Amino acid sequence: MQKVFLLALSIFTYSAVQTAHAESSFEQELQRGCQAVSQHAALGKKLYDQKNYKKALEHFQTQAAWSSFCLSNEDETTVKFTEQQVITAQNNVALSYAKMGKPMWARAWLMINKEEKTNQFNLKNLAKPKISTDLSGEYVSYSGYGEWDHITVKRHKNAYEVSYAGLYMGLRSLIYGPNMGEFDTSFALNKKRAIYKYEDCTIQLDFKTDQNLGHYIEAKQESGESTCGFGHNVYAGGTFYKVEKSQ
Repeated sequence: MQKVFLLALSIFTYSAVQTAHAESSFEQELQRGCQAVSQHAALGKKLYDQKNYKKALEHFQTQAAWSSFCLSNEDETTVKFTEQQVITAQNNVALSYAKMGKPMWARAWLMINKEEKTNQFNLKNLAKPKISTDLSGEYVSYSGYGEWDHITVKRHKNAYEVSYAGLYMGLRSLIYGPNMGEFDTSFALNKKRAIYKYEDCTIQLDFKTDQNLGHYIEAKQESGESTCGFGHNVYAGGTFYKVEKSQ
């Protein structure tokens, strides 16, 4: 009986040590990532001023992802950020995309905080989107910490083929990774609605246009108990903005 108790105690102790190590490792990686944000911001600005927008974008994307991640985990890091700093970082990404001739991506980033005055000003300065009868292309919805859910629409013979790849960006996802989900469906070329069904799950995709937003998708998900076969908390509902034309 004593041996069984000692074995159980040793397993509990090992588990506690592993948990403590994981916590320590997370805090160290978090601290390093948060400390590096200012360097990425400075490098991004330097490259932007040099008109090297593609390289500047890489640093600004890291700045945007980690500043929001550090803000969410502010109780575990000594490097502090404000919501305004996150919005500034997102604007840096958007302006880089605009300079690269990708206004649709710029618009998607600015729509994350569309009510902000700076974002509204920058949105007004973007080129007006072009409306087409072709619905194919890449559509995105912000999932957090610099990551996006994607809906890819391709024209194939007499139908559009649709692929969804979504993420749930949990509180520690930049270090431990996100939960994921995906599905595929199709719809006729003369329609503007796609439906995906899985067990008791239904996802409806309505394709719409707006003179200021361009092409976008309004997605509705009725999960049921199956959760559509996605990873925990992955949700396909929301607004997806078109950011790339069909290839």
